[in-house]
Amino acid sequence: MDCLDKLIQLAQVSGEVNIRCLFQGQWQIQPNITENQYVGAFHLIEQGECWLTLGEKQFHLKEGDIFFLPQNQPHFMRHSSNQTKDASLKKSWQGAFELYQVGQGTPDLKMFCGAFYYQQDALLTASMPEYLHLNLCDTPIHPLVQLFLQEAQKNDAGTKSVVDALSNVLLIYILRHAIQENLITDGVLLALQDKRLNAVLGAILQRPQEDWRIEQLADLSAMSRANFIRVFQQQLGMSPGRFITQVRL
Repeated sequence: MDCLDKLIQLAQVSGEVNIRCLFQGQWQIQPNITENQYVGAFHLIEQGECWLTLGEKQFHLKEGDIFFLPQNQPHFMRHSSNQTKDASLKKSWQGAFELYQVGQGTPDLKMFCGAFYYQQDALLTASMPEYLHLNLCDTPIHPLVQLFLQEAQKNDAGTKSVVDALSNVLLIYILRHAIQENLITDGVLLALQDKRLNAVLGAILQRPQEDWRIEQLADLSAMSRANFIRVFQQQLGMSPGRFITQVRL
């Protein structure tokens, strides 16, 4: 089991895709925000385009985009970059999904919405940025998304379970892509890219029950004791002792 596997296991990540949106014409919505900060929301654009507002920032989302909010901050979505009145949503069910519709004509936008759930204070989620905006076309994730969309069109037995399982795989691919593209700027996921700390973090994650001593960890990093403590604190924002305790908990 590698470090990312272990971090996902420790975070007890589970995912679900529960909403499909078919929007036509002018619309604006504010997705529901749970009070539980240990939920991450994502939007996957199947067809069309829209705009997402997060604080003072605006993002243009188009076909093949996924927008992931690891801490599920309040945000608005609308048909264009200009503010308009809130849409009147028609809600129903389409197979395994709650269906949100705006307008009566052919949809301009087809979108899936889902969530990832984590363990409280997980090291993995603390390492994630405020948001990740990726276009999945021409990436290794794209075939997975196509499989996801094909399965979502069906109403076969077990469709919801298959789609939710694929969403877990999707998160792993998103994290891999974010790491490869240097989109991770903090926490343990960034520290794992540091050759001096990689072996140390791997050893702690794989064997947290051991009686780790600073001298042992400094030797693994090929640094002096003082330099190891300084680099560890700088990269992870906590002491080695606190990190070990958090992994154990």
